[in-house]
Amino acid sequence: IRYRGKETGETDGVPGIALVPQSVAWLDPLMKIGKQVLAGRKTTAAKERMRTLFARYGLSEAVEELYPHECSGGMIRRILLVAALMDEPELIIADEPTPGMDEELARQAMDELREFADEGKGVLLITHDIELALRGADRIAVFYAGTTVEVAEAADFAKEELLRHPYTKALWRAMPANGFSPIEGGQPYVKDLPEGCVFQERCPWFGKECRKEIPLRQVRGGLVRCVRV
Repeated sequence: IRYRGKETGETDGVPGIALVPQSVAWLDPLMKIGKQVLAGRKTTAAKERMRTLFARYGLSEAVEELYPHECSGGMIRRILLVAALMDEPELIIADEPTPGMDEELARQAMDELREFADEGKGVLLITHDIELALRGADRIAVFYAGTTVEVAEAADFAKEELLRHPYTKALWRAMPANGFSPIEGGQPYVKDLPEGCVFQERCPWFGKECRKEIPLRQVRGGLVRCVRV
């Protein structure tokens, strides 16, 4: 892992990076919410920032005195987002940050992350919701069976022909606004991955050359893992 040109170990605490975890079970069930968000900070400024962030995401000051089991899943996700923003990080890694939120709060959360990025900071958003990603992303990396198959500008999703990989094109066609077309077949299990292209069993472009190792390569300003493009 490299951050700002320096190698860092997987277990190193890296100043400037904050995580919004996917699991709502991330919080300590035996500690009140306020103490967990403050994480040892005892200054008046820290408490004021916590309450400002709570108000921004529709959380009352009373939430400080609650335990995690007294909060809904949507509340917990907002609390995790607040905790990530407490120290004004330079990079936020957000792993499925919006499930359980209503549509308005989900959009607000994405707008906050977009504003954060517009300040010259970074956001790495991990999500299954393409439309949500397109709301705020500059670039999108598409994964299939744990493998990066394409990295494209968000603007490339305006038209199918701007995309490169057959799986990305199929995802585009599966979006409600583009026909809601299902992708035939199923994704292979990790232990059953085929040699070569991981998408070969569902790909209309499949040929014998697809059984070889396929590196990412640059095509039309993006990256793609496909020999047929």
